[in-house]
Amino acid sequence: MKKILGVNHQFMYPESITDAAAHTATIKKASLLKEVDALDCWMWRGKNAVEEKAILLDSGKVINYNIGDRFGEEVILPCSPDKSEQDRAYDITMREIEYALSVNSKKIIFGSGPDMPDDHAAAIDRYRQFVLRIAAQLPEDVWLALEPTDWDIDKHFLFGRLNETTDFIHSVHKNGFKRMGMLLDQCHVPIMHETLESAVKGAEDTLIHIHLGNCVIKDKTSPYYGDKHVAWDYPGGEYSSADGIKYLNLIKDSGYFDKDNATVTFEMRPCEGLSAEESLKKWVSVWNEFLGK
Repeated sequence: MKKILGVNHQFMYPESITDAAAHTATIKKASLLKEVDALDCWMWRGKNAVEEKAILLDSGKVINYNIGDRFGEEVILPCSPDKSEQDRAYDITMREIEYALSVNSKKIIFGSGPDMPDDHAAAIDRYRQFVLRIAAQLPEDVWLALEPTDWDIDKHFLFGRLNETTDFIHSVHKNGFKRMGMLLDQCHVPIMHETLESAVKGAEDTLIHIHLGNCVIKDKTSPYYGDKHVAWDYPGGEYSSADGIKYLNLIKDSGYFDKDNATVTFEMRPCEGLSAEESLKKWVSVWNEFLGK
């Protein structure tokens, strides 16, 4: 059993989400962090990708590559009934997969994109074909991690319902691609209308990656309402550090940490009043408490 601890680059350094220079500069900072052995991250497109590839390869860290919408580009719609939208989503996704493979990522994380609520069942069928088309081109040691988000609070994604996500993953397995599982994000649990217990139980045997985090859902006026990844103990947030330990123990009891190369990542913005690096030290102290250190 080997637990691989990581941190999500874009939320630890949120300035990186919308600024190319900041993205590259903070990728370098993250690559030097001694507290973690993995990074959940993505590469800025174009010339920045060349520099970021070298940084990530030199870091020696496990890279869990995130595929998603990028600042300055239109939202991708992989389950759209419009073939031109499907083709655009495919082209951008393959660009990101090429980036992922260039830094030796073995777990590629992705979301489903927005739901088509008037065509939900057909949208799921279209998305299955999209995933199978992508999967057929992956090396045999690379896994896909599908991340359910929400369907009625913030992002309104195709996969926000936990049971639909597990059913979909099993259907992909039945269609011949076995290297697909679920990323269960603690931040998303309340916005999927689940409890920590029901989410871990509902994920069944599909877990292949874990995110630790928090969210705000009671205060709709908060700038961090929904899927914004505040830190544990954030005022008005759903989860404390103690809830982080509770979640980790539920994950442990599920058997996830008995798997080879079980990856778990802090996906949170810095704590109020602390720097990114100070926040990471605080989160790692919670991890060490869970481990009994």
